Amino acid sequence: MRRRAALSLFLGVLTSSSCFIFSGAAQVPSTSQQSSIGSEAQAASWFEAHRAQPAALRAFVQRMPKGGDIHTHLSGAVYAEHYLEWAATDGYCVNPKAGALVEPKACGQDINYFPASELLNKPTSFYDSLINRWSTRNLQFAGKSGHDQFFDAFAGFGTISDSASRRDDMVASVANRAASQHINYLELMLTVQGSEVRQLGREVGWNKDFQQMHHQLLKRGLSKLVTLGSQQFAQLEREVSKTLGCDTPSAQPGCGVTVRYLQQTTRTKSPVEVFAQLAYAFALDSSQERVVGINLVAPEDNPIALRDYTLQMQMLQFFKRQYPDVKVALHAGELTLGLVPTEDLRFHIRQAVELAQASRIGHGVDILFEERPFELMEQMRRLGVLVEICLTSNEVILNIQGDEHPFWEYWKAGVPMTLASDDEGISRIDLSHEYLLAATRYGLGYKDLKRLARNSLEYSFAPGNSLWKSPDFKAMVPPCASDTPSAASVSQGCSAFLQKSDRARIQWQLESEFARFESLQNWL
Repeated sequence: MRRRAALSLFLGVLTSSSCFIFSGAAQVPSTSQQSSIGSEAQAASWFEAHRAQPAALRAFVQRMPKGGDIHTHLSGAVYAEHYLEWAATDGYCVNPKAGALVEPKACGQDINYFPASELLNKPTSFYDSLINRWSTRNLQFAGKSGHDQFFDAFAGFGTISDSASRRDDMVASVANRAASQHINYLELMLTVQGSEVRQLGREVGWNKDFQQMHHQLLKRGLSKLVTLGSQQFAQLEREVSKTLGCDTPSAQPGCGVTVRYLQQTTRTKSPVEVFAQLAYAFALDSSQERVVGINLVAPEDNPIALRDYTLQMQMLQFFKRQYPDVKVALHAGELTLGLVPTEDLRFHIRQAVELAQASRIGHGVDILFEERPFELMEQMRRLGVLVEICLTSNEVILNIQGDEHPFWEYWKAGVPMTLASDDEGISRIDLSHEYLLAATRYGLGYKDLKRLARNSLEYSFAPGNSLWKSPDFKAMVPPCASDTPSAASVSQGCSAFLQKSDRARIQWQLESEFARFESLQNWL
């Protein structure tokens, strides 16, 4: 209780007046703004009155606008049930022993394989075992650690998720779920042309001279692969729009969600393959507007990832010099004591910030094991390096939760933070669940959750200028300072500003949704 009281006092000072929207040079809120502040206070009061009722808080955060989910892997965000549905339709078979799908052309290789379309006619134990293997559901009966269960799950449905044939359905599924949670922006991590780029890297061969190796990749056809990749993203956008029925009378909710992508690089490959993937990712980001950043993926504790960590950060440093406008988000510090030797806990986040110039850090769980951690957090605060907090993922994979998690230390240090889902499908959660955990575990109130939601867009990689003069969210930029998001019309100057900036447009949408949400009389 003393910890919660201290947190509430600290957050109250930190976030007081955070949603005042000033008009021009005015020093006092307008009547409409005062009304908005009053509505926010009522929502916050309701939240506190129901704090002892987790089910009521769940209903509240389900309806609460959450801005964006900016740390989510497309393949892991899809629920296993959807993969099984598509497998049945597309003629896949099931290998019941491995808990994996078998491509249609290989269905006759083993008499124990059976068509996925017959799965519902089998004993339910078959269906349930596949769901359990492809997720962390019933983890206590998995016979392995949460870490291993989580990362092994990808192999089960990889036959479909690694193919482009159902990629539009995957995006549509995740976008519809986002819309149901009042999320209006997604940055989805996925890999396009990964095998082709890695093959090109192997053909070029390793060279410690990054400049020379990059030249050879370009000479041997990297630009052609980038062009093909850009075309695939453009085609994916068209297919997702068609799948969702956008611009038709039967448009699905996901049409209202802005979807952007981060090109993944697999960190567990050989140095030349990682270098080639990064060269491709940076060039793709520069040529395809729907790709807004890059990331490294795969277990950070993998032996190759540990061996080559500094080398990979140096590669990123090299490419940031070639492409300074490309945004970098990195999984860094997704480690804990006992998982790796202690020396591997002491530098990953720092190198991600200082060498790779990452704008965002995913997880960052081992921050307090870093050399001079509080100095590093101050540096992150000053540079505006956001931490993507994935509470359920950290609990399942690293067995870190509650006071063992550095959530409180990041917040006290003023490091920008937001909540993210990581892999909704594998973890069997949604982003609303993460907001509920933040409220119940760390005593956050409505205004604090609101700040985390705003951060998700302020630190997103959506192009364009911010709607806000500064990340404290006290005042909008001059063109929109006199406008109210919930109003029926927008001034000409503000409208022109919003049309030029994707970031400001989705931020304006979030503020409009906050106004509607806070005007409710009952949040159940």
